[in-house]
Amino acid sequence: MLCKPGLAENRINIHPNEGFDLGLMTTRYSVEVEGLGPAEVWLLNECPKESVELNPRIWEKYGKPARAVLRYDDGKLKIDPS
Repeated sequence: MLCKPGLAENRINIHPNEGFDLGLMTTRYSVEVEGLGPAEVWLLNECPKESVELNPRIWEKYGKPARAVLRYDDGKLKIDPS
């Protein structure tokens, strides 16, 4: 998990390879993040592989984890810090 200053609080960036693993195929998705509410997931080649980019406040809310497991099902995203 990467802390990205300037990123909107309701935006999550992931690399397209990780998006594919979650079943996401297009550039942007509106999702409901468990514990956070509505957000947008963007699949960006500029995002490092095997990484999730979050706003600093949201990253801190999760406890500043170095790693996390993402689960996506039916428009709902769950982020499990590990």
